[in-house]
Amino acid sequence: MKQIVILSGKGGTGKTSLAAAFAHLASREFPVVLVDADVDAANLELVLSARIT
Repeated sequence: MKQIVILSGKGGTGKTSLAAAFAHLASREFPVVLVDADVDAANLELVLSARIT
């Protein structure tokens, strides 16, 4: 299993956008699990327009 980690201590650097773009590209050929581990301001569901069920 390969892993790509995107991190920065500064907010507003585009981490979520970059992670979503990488996940989208990788999902064309591989199964992908994308996790937003930001405990203070997780916003991956906003970028992906996901519904939490």
